[in-house]
Amino acid sequence: MKVIFEGEDIPITLWKSTRLNFIGFFFNNFLPTAVGGDIVKAHCASQAGVGRIRAYTSVMMDRIIGLYSFIFVAAVALLIDNGRFKIKSLRIIVFFCLIAGIIAFFILTNKRMENMTEKILARIKFGKIGEKLNSFAKIIYDYRNRKDVVIKSLLLSIVSQSIYFITMYMFFLSLGSNVSIGNVFLIMPIVTMISMIPSIGGLGVREGAIVALFTPIIGRTTAFAGSMLLLFGLFTLSLIGGIFYLEWNISNKKKNGRRDE
Repeated sequence: MKVIFEGEDIPITLWKSTRLNFIGFFFNNFLPTAVGGDIVKAHCASQAGVGRIRAYTSVMMDRIIGLYSFIFVAAVALLIDNGRFKIKSLRIIVFFCLIAGIIAFFILTNKRMENMTEKILARIKFGKIGEKLNSFAKIIYDYRNRKDVVIKSLLLSIVSQSIYFITMYMFFLSLGSNVSIGNVFLIMPIVTMISMIPSIGGLGVREGAIVALFTPIIGRTTAFAGSMLLLFGLFTLSLIGGIFYLEWNISNKKKNGRRDE
């Protein structure tokens, strides 16, 4: 998040970026899908003087790059550990995600697609929505000229997501399962993408996906127990975001009070 903000020439400290991410993480527990907190994260960033359109665009780019890191990790896991996967449908899902990712990359980097998008959005006159969407799209397309930001963000995302998947692998090991780390690195990116289906914080959808996809490998009981360990861990960590949000509101009220004086 910090790298992307700096790519937009927005000065932000690592501490402030960390707080924004934890705040978004906290609100994922209450808003639709496991990425609903991104809206709150972008709102808080805009209140911090980032600018509304640039704040929302930066958070969107953070999410897009995160999705590509999921696809990359799953593709590498499939390539390395292909012979050990017991669910053939997973290969189809990964291949589908790869194709979708390539198509999306073409759309985001092609000049003709940019011009076409601009013309389509310009036709939307109601409430200046088209104008605002065009401003949003221009910033997204401008990342073609910021390859260093995209590459650095992607590498950081791959590292952080790998730590998350290794944590899930350790949860399963603690339950006495013999699941391979390759299976975890293939399945968990798919679970994460499935958790973006409308729900509250991915609750139920994420756990259901873990049970459905890991049951053929480690059994339903172990898969369910692992999903509960992950849920408890994510919920406990997200409470830090609640503390940050409370502190954020208090500091903002103090600033507004000083202005009124």
